[in-house]
Amino acid sequence: MGKLDDYYQNCAYPKPRSVKKKKKMNGWKNKPNRICKYCGKPYAERHEVFGGSNRQISIDNEFQVDVCRKHHEELHANCTVWAQRENQRLRQHYQLQYEIELIEQGYTAEQARREWMRLIGRNYL
Repeated sequence: MGKLDDYYQNCAYPKPRSVKKKKKMNGWKNKPNRICKYCGKPYAERHEVFGGSNRQISIDNEFQVDVCRKHHEELHANCTVWAQRENQRLRQHYQLQYEIELIEQGYTAEQARREWMRLIGRNYL
């Protein structure tokens, strides 16, 4: 707690503590040890397969792949045929993996698909 936090708690009307959830980030931890999945270059970045509003879900469930800067930009831009195919392939792979894990835990195939739809909101298979 900083000095300013102490000050606000001693005021006649204390400032409420922030309850906003802190966003997760992949950051630079162990970046020198990451290798690009496609070309083998070191210092790879983490690419979240499901971006946008599902980025935090991708981080939580490890729907991520390590790629070099060049491939990361290409995957994000999704403008080449390779990037479009690879993004689709990665999304299908992680959906299938997620559903198989749920089925192994005792879910039916239908329940597993429903859980995926609740999580991501789109079926890629």
